[in-house]
Amino acid sequence: MKFCTHCGKEVMDDAVICPNCGCSVQYDENQQGAAAPQFTAPQPQHTAPVDNYSTMSILGLVLSFFTAFVGLIVSILAYNEAKRTGSVKSQSMAKAGIIIGAVEIGIGVFTVVIYLIVFLAALGSSGMIALI
Repeated sequence: MKFCTHCGKEVMDDAVICPNCGCSVQYDENQQGAAAPQFTAPQPQHTAPVDNYSTMSILGLVLSFFTAFVGLIVSILAYNEAKRTGSVKSQSMAKAGIIIGAVEIGIGVFTVVIYLIVFLAALGSSGMIALI
């Protein structure tokens, strides 16, 4: 068996291309005075960190549909955490939870105000309460 000169993985003796990295592993072993190439460790490659959705941002979004106030609080906490860690995906999901929670709270407050106005108007028209 021989080793790939690029990635260092073991390859079959008759291999021309490394099945792991795809580089050529063929070299002339019959040349006199020429040694087979030696493996050098690959340099670490700098890759961007993986940006995933955080559990808290998902939970905040889901909760904002069912319990707007709790969802709003969790989404705000998730947004602050995502901002601290730099997770763009979590920030966007937390923003969606904040918006949905705030809109639902606004609709709830609006509904209560309309209900009170209608209730007081009904009481006023029945003579039970004197409206000013």
